Amino acid sequence: MRQRILLGAGAALAAAAIFAVVNIDGRARIGAGYKAKVLCSEIFVAGRDADMVQEVEFEGVSPILDKIGVKVNQKYRFISASLYGFGRAKAIYRDGYGCTLVNGGRVVELPTPAPAKAADLWRMATADSNRTMTTVNYDELNDVIDDAFRINDANHRSLLVAVDGQIIAEQYAKGFTADTAFLSWSMGKSVTATLIGAAVLKGYIDVDAPAPVAQWRDRDPRHAITWNDLLRMQSGLEFEEEYGDTRSDVNRMLFASSDAGAIAANKPLAHPPGEVWYYSSGTTNLIMRTLRAVLAERGLDLHSFAREAIFEPIGAASITLEVDAAGNALGSSYVYATTRDWARLGQLYLQNGVWDEKRLLPEGWSKYVSNPTLASDGEYGAHFWLNLDGANGRKRYLPGMPEDVYFMAGHEGQYVFIIPSKNAIIVRTGMTRGQTPIDVVAPIVAAIDLAISSPPDPS
Repeated sequence: MRQRILLGAGAALAAAAIFAVVNIDGRARIGAGYKAKVLCSEIFVAGRDADMVQEVEFEGVSPILDKIGVKVNQKYRFISASLYGFGRAKAIYRDGYGCTLVNGGRVVELPTPAPAKAADLWRMATADSNRTMTTVNYDELNDVIDDAFRINDANHRSLLVAVDGQIIAEQYAKGFTADTAFLSWSMGKSVTATLIGAAVLKGYIDVDAPAPVAQWRDRDPRHAITWNDLLRMQSGLEFEEEYGDTRSDVNRMLFASSDAGAIAANKPLAHPPGEVWYYSSGTTNLIMRTLRAVLAERGLDLHSFAREAIFEPIGAASITLEVDAAGNALGSSYVYATTRDWARLGQLYLQNGVWDEKRLLPEGWSKYVSNPTLASDGEYGAHFWLNLDGANGRKRYLPGMPEDVYFMAGHEGQYVFIIPSKNAIIVRTGMTRGQTPIDVVAPIVAAIDLAISSPPDPS
């Protein structure tokens, strides 16, 4: 009997030890994946100095990240990371696709991308420019931007203002230039909506039709979820958007999954489609995964489609859609572009989807994405954020700014503000930690807005 007890206790201890190792390895894998991926992209996509990235990019995120060791392979362009051997992660760079985490040991081969065409440079307007529409107080505008960078506790990295289709102000922090590609984080969601709009224009997608997700069969209640439900974050799919928990859906999706869109595709319904608004990065990656499949049925490649339908026509050659190991674009979080090219995307919406007299987005698409999703209490449109007060006392994100403002927004303060009433675009990139980014940026944007007068009513 004593021997059996000892054997049982030994087995229990062994099981506990195995569980502890697996648990540590799983948690470490998230941190190592994050560090490897960010380092890879900032070095090989953004083109930043490797030592500088390691010194500043992870400060204040988590003490665990400080303990995760990394190896940078400049020759073969990959990063490996681990926590004392636990949670090994590897991110590889490929031309045209940016960096990919090698989850599951296999990365799908993708077509060799066509070389990006050089973008036409936007000309800087000056105080002496012959402006025919909107008037600008340049002294006020320049003071606002200079003040933002003078102390820079908020860690602004770039600010750009465009009015009437011209850049009128542009400034970068030390170490960043007009050629630096900046990470979108969740601004990528608005890029995803843009590609859906391009597919709608071509007749490949009907936003009111059910999204053809392979896992959802006719008798599956998820089969009723439309593209519109997905774009408006009202699919009803269960998803845990909690970055503080290493085991959450969003962390597993971004840093431990080989097929990000499959995480949401395999989730059950928590609510009937169309009834509850819930922000979900999994929804966006499911959209990209499904769009890729829809295009593939027509013999089209997603990246080629994006380049030919949107990026090249607007001259945004720097845009990179990064992918997961299965080859699906991670539209929730991983899009890189220069500040000027982020402005170009905003300008496309300001011009109602037309560029150089060519329609790239459906007529009314700008209104569609900026039309409030009812279940969001006016906070959200279709993968764009809105500047509306809520019905139950919620205050708008940009106090004092016009209600017609809508914007792309990403983690740590990445923004593209579209201001139709001023015919203006404001882009801000940065790394604001320890503060709520929108609270820091909103007064700056409001001050810039005050320096710009509304154009005269054409009537």
